[in-house]
Amino acid sequence: MDAFTESGIEKVVVKSAAQIGKSEVLLNVIGRYAAVDPCTIMLIQPTLEMATDFSKSRLSQLIGETKVLKPLFYGHKEAADTRNANQTLLSKFYVGGRIVLAGANSPAGLASRPIRILLCDEVDRFPPSAGTEGDPLSIAAKRTTTYWNRKIGLFSTPTIEGLSRIDVEYDLGTQEEWQHQCPNCGEYSTLTHQQIDGDLNWHCPQCGYGFDERAMKAAEQKYVAQNPEAVGVRSFYVSGLSSPWISWCEIMREWSEARGKPDLEKVVYNTRFGLSYHPAGALEEETDSEKRLERYEAAIPRGVTVLTAGVDVQQDRLEYEIVGWGAGEECWGICRGRVYGTPDEAATWRGLDEVLDREYSGTDGALKVARAFIDSGYMTSKVYDYCRRSARKGRYAIKGYGGVGKALIYRREYHKGLTLMLLGVNEGKASVYNRLRVKDVGAQYCHFGRDDEHLTRQYDETYFRQLNSERAVRKRSGGLMYEVYEPVSRHVRTECLDCRVYALAAYKSIEPVRKDARKLKSREVDIW
Repeated sequence: MDAFTESGIEKVVVKSAAQIGKSEVLLNVIGRYAAVDPCTIMLIQPTLEMATDFSKSRLSQLIGETKVLKPLFYGHKEAADTRNANQTLLSKFYVGGRIVLAGANSPAGLASRPIRILLCDEVDRFPPSAGTEGDPLSIAAKRTTTYWNRKIGLFSTPTIEGLSRIDVEYDLGTQEEWQHQCPNCGEYSTLTHQQIDGDLNWHCPQCGYGFDERAMKAAEQKYVAQNPEAVGVRSFYVSGLSSPWISWCEIMREWSEARGKPDLEKVVYNTRFGLSYHPAGALEEETDSEKRLERYEAAIPRGVTVLTAGVDVQQDRLEYEIVGWGAGEECWGICRGRVYGTPDEAATWRGLDEVLDREYSGTDGALKVARAFIDSGYMTSKVYDYCRRSARKGRYAIKGYGGVGKALIYRREYHKGLTLMLLGVNEGKASVYNRLRVKDVGAQYCHFGRDDEHLTRQYDETYFRQLNSERAVRKRSGGLMYEVYEPVSRHVRTECLDCRVYALAAYKSIEPVRKDARKLKSREVDIW
């Protein structure tokens, strides 16, 4: 709190683990200025929905339950009307000032209005642009330029190393780490997971002595600046290992379970350690399929509980892959193939029906494809017609969008009997490649079947070459770093990668009901 009132400090940056108290800091800053130094305050969340939820669940409660704040917002009457027209979810007036809440994805919420205190929560999850207006953080910061005593507060758990906005802002500041004093040598150190052994004892990097969690959390603690010469910016870092609300046992258990699984490692690094994640290197350009192929005991192996499919539409054929999914999102490549014929021919779609309507036998019974996502980028009207006819069979048209900041399934649109799924394919490709890097059989591991007496599966060198047809490329735009996927060569086709992304998205779309095996065995799963 002192950093927000300190003279000469324009920006305060907090990089930390999740559930460490960032929201309480935000609320205390708002309450302090409302009660002591009234002014116009803007609080920005990554989305408008998150801003609305914060207003309902946190800000309104703060105002209503704080004796000094309630009369400032609602008047001094005992039965003050909390439904005052001046108080809405996204705009709250008080004596001498106003609080505005906005979503970083909403340019209207960032419209030109002077503000003195700007608070930005989870900045690493801000979209790269507020609509078409540009970087939302830069837009909002310009609203503070008329105030000599402005303050900007940036809060976030980090994301990917080299792409994290909070990392950049933190490095520009004083870099104050929350450190614990060693009970033996008296030196202060930042707690890290590398210093904690299997018995959950922390070992001091200075003297080597070990101490348990209780001893270290009872030890003296303080912020220690790593860059004390920084001017105008105070930045702070807190690890989840210092949190009073979560134990080392729970954190280290999560880390043990996540190791070797990039998607899960990233979550632990970001939310528990408060660190940006350095992903493993790109896949090798040439993948030896023989090392990945397995012999299944049936058309679908034990462990598969649901089948999904991804279909890519080409000028003279439909490319498809059927993928089986089990516990922990472990997946099995069941088969891939082509239906030859142009998409404007009814026979082409009948051929796809033969593939998707089929029952695939397994050791635990037969399964049909529960859901298929079909690309509508080519011959759009024909794909729409097919998906309208086949909606009850769980077949949906999709449209993929590149770029950053879009969730794998980020929106649904409805068109006269048609549900169109909009996919963030950049996130989908990142997720596929992360899963391919998982080395240990289990959660998120990818299996691929050999051709056998049950099916001609077609997981050959061509498939793996196409699966590995793109690579992550970091680009800079508007002062920010972004990661996008680009073809490794213009001579390599990408249909197999696209089909795998669509099959993954199809599986994610039925996640709310996937535990009900009886529903998933049906072709008529519908959650929309």
